[in-house]
Amino acid sequence: MKLGLREILFIVMLMAIPLAAWQFVFVPQNHRNTELMKQIEARQERLRELNQTIATMGDLRKEIESLEQAVKFFQSKLPNEKEIDKVLQEVWRLAEGNHLTARSIRTLSPAADKAPIAAVDGPHELPIAMQLEGDFRGFYAFLQSLENQPRIMRIKKMVLEKLKDGPEGYIQAKFDMSIFFERSTKVEPCPIKSST
Repeated sequence: MKLGLREILFIVMLMAIPLAAWQFVFVPQNHRNTELMKQIEARQERLRELNQTIATMGDLRKEIESLEQAVKFFQSKLPNEKEIDKVLQEVWRLAEGNHLTARSIRTLSPAADKAPIAAVDGPHELPIAMQLEGDFRGFYAFLQSLENQPRIMRIKKMVLEKLKDGPEGYIQAKFDMSIFFERSTKVEPCPIKSST
């Protein structure tokens, strides 16, 4: 069989169709598919990050709820400002109940650097200076009783001295403690009157 010009052109055309299809159809389609796969991977990565963020937010919500419960618990242990005298009476009774003699109980002025500036409501601290005398075992039992009180109290500074003219084991304790309380009334500023 003899191949003429027509047959050669026909064979070249038949071979050109797949090459043209490859060049003009498959190569751009592969390029688009590659771009789409990159976009899908990027969006899947964003979804993974979003899922992690949502999981963290769920953990944060639980943490916030537990912290709110802790705040409520501690606020329940704070007496109102009006109940401070009852707390002081409890401390006095604890001292007497443990056979201690209260030489002095007095309130101290709060430190200027710890005074609240803008907050009127919320927890506040009332510093108290106490001086007790009695048996050391009674003082130890007094400290344990203070620790078991439902109110929040803190002993900041303590000095224990042996009584020179007392029986063996008797001490004098001087300490500063703080009682934390909730200030319930708002202090309203006084109106300024202008003179005319």
